[in-house]
Amino acid sequence: MNSLMAFLKAHGVRVFAVLAAVVPFLMTRFPGVPWEAFLGLAAATLGVGEVAQRNEWAKQAEALATRVPADAPDPTV
Repeated sequence: MNSLMAFLKAHGVRVFAVLAAVVPFLMTRFPGVPWEAFLGLAAATLGVGEVAQRNEWAKQAEALATRVPADAPDPTV
């Protein structure tokens, strides 16, 4: 896995938050841009949010399935 993909997998939600915060900033910075362009950007942001959410769910499911050493049976008993 290349380093960019590893970074996005580890920090996908943070990247999504930055992208979501940039959209309103761009609307105020460039008022002459047609609203359709921002609509496309908002739709893409929602899509990225869905991917980030699924990635977080997968990481959570993997963590819940991992056996904790304290839960291992005690061989001395």
